[in-house]
Amino acid sequence: MGKVNRLRSVIALTKQMDVEYLKPVPLQTPLIVEGRESSVRGKKHINIAEIRNQKGEVLARGRAVFIAIDPLKMFAKHIKKL
Repeated sequence: MGKVNRLRSVIALTKQMDVEYLKPVPLQTPLIVEGRESSVRGKKHINIAEIRNQKGEVLARGRAVFIAIDPLKMFAKHIKKL
C-alpha cells in the first residue's frame, strides 16, 4: 500500500495498517498484488490492497492510513548545511 504513495510522489508515514488474511498465502509462488488509493483528505491518505493467487482468489486484503509529510521540514534539524 505504501508503493501507491510512491507512484503518486507522496512521502508519507504509516499511521495505521490492517491486514485480513482470508486464506493461506503461499511462499515461492507467483501472486497478484494490487493496491490503490481509496481517499485523500488533506495530508491523510487511505490506501487499500489485495493479494490474489493466479486463480484470482483473494488471499488477503488490507487498508492503511498514511500521513503525508514534508521531509525537509520534519528532518531540518538533522540535515547539515553545506
